[in-house]
Amino acid sequence: MWKNNNQINYIIFLAIILAGAYLRIYQINFDDYWFDEYVSFWIADPNLSFSETLKRSYDLDYGTNLLFNISLKYFFKIFNYEPQIGRFFPAIFGILSIPLVGYLSYQFDKSKSYLFTTFLISINWYLISYSQETRSFSLSFFLSVLSIIFFIKIYDQNISKINKFLYGFLYIFFSYLGVVNHIFIFIILLAQFLFLLIINYKNKKNISFPSACIFAILIMYFITMWQPLMLQVSIKNYWISQIEIDFFINYYFSRFFGSKIMGTIYLVTLIYLIFNFKNKVFIYSNKYLFLLTLLFLSYCLPIFYGFIFMPILTDRYIIFVLIPILLLISIFTFNLENIKIKKIILFIIIVSTFSNNYLEIFKREHSKPEFNKTFENISKTNFNYIYLKASDGLNKNLLVNYIKSIKNFDNEKFIILDSNENIKQSDIWLVCYEAINNFDCSPGKEFESYSLKEKINYHLIEATLYSLH
Repeated sequence: MWKNNNQINYIIFLAIILAGAYLRIYQINFDDYWFDEYVSFWIADPNLSFSETLKRSYDLDYGTNLLFNISLKYFFKIFNYEPQIGRFFPAIFGILSIPLVGYLSYQFDKSKSYLFTTFLISINWYLISYSQETRSFSLSFFLSVLSIIFFIKIYDQNISKINKFLYGFLYIFFSYLGVVNHIFIFIILLAQFLFLLIINYKNKKNISFPSACIFAILIMYFITMWQPLMLQVSIKNYWISQIEIDFFINYYFSRFFGSKIMGTIYLVTLIYLIFNFKNKVFIYSNKYLFLLTLLFLSYCLPIFYGFIFMPILTDRYIIFVLIPILLLISIFTFNLENIKIKKIILFIIIVSTFSNNYLEIFKREHSKPEFNKTFENISKTNFNYIYLKASDGLNKNLLVNYIKSIKNFDNEKFIILDSNENIKQSDIWLVCYEAINNFDCSPGKEFESYSLKEKINYHLIEATLYSLH
């Protein structure tokens, strides 16, 4: 009977993983690229030398997302340099993260709660959406999970010396890749070290080996990543605004779970479960204390830094905070002694999540600029000259590089005019991506002798046909 139950659980586990994989591939190119994505596309040009790729990464990303940009470059080199192909690279890490988080849940609790954890990860719209965006955040999440998995391995005292060194190597390797990819992964390392100090203080547990591994990661990072670190520290003005008072009511849960209602459901559930299991959480030898430490530091460290220096906290930078949130919710829900409350929580979360995801996935609306639809419409006209409005030369280069690669831009038909040349054509399409032009798509002085003939509007894109008087 026990064997049969195990087989059924494995089948369910596999089915959840396959469903999560399907959701990450389904409509993967529904949206075109937005600014950050075509920046990654430009940096990861496989035709560049390695040093040129590094320079572009330093110039545009200050060395953040470095691992992702370099890896994406070689992905394009193998599979072709096209935007729609680039979307599959982050999807790989989004899919691989599903079983890994399920396994991590099983490390904490040997009950069937890992199935619920896997379900919550597989169907989470926030993780699905970042698995379909050509940016580094699904890779960051993937490496964060691996870092925690191998940290739990080396924290465990009951393993052989050979396995301890193997797990220590894997912990150092994946954690180092994580901090190279995004500096916010240091929050996870700090949470791990703080947790070790707490258990050492209370239980006199030997923490020398995991502590040495953490210091090894720090040394490796400072040796190899000193230049991008200095670039990031030198930033004086950043695009992120200071958090407001309503943040302390929501903590980005509306972003993480799809809406204010969904965010409230998950936040209230989490608070209730932590309070209900407070004795279990605050046992100093308990691994749940690590999850709570990570949850606390993920918010507090960036907030503290933001008030002292400059704001740096935004939801996607702490995407890994979903790990402690979903593990605590799933594990504690399954461990509730009150069966009625347990069933109510499961029912509310499952039904509300399915309902929200039905709207997000199958009633999806465009959230990014619709370049392909714009040029599909323009191609139906007989006017082929294109003028791209951009605030400066760099923005123009980034945009041109992306637009010339999309499927509905006919490179043999369309001619993109250089903004420095004297415009003499009788009919010109002025194409404006609103977000990079502060939503001002008015023509410049180049069009003083032109009159408006036709206008096309798609999400975040305005295309206007101008003709000479």
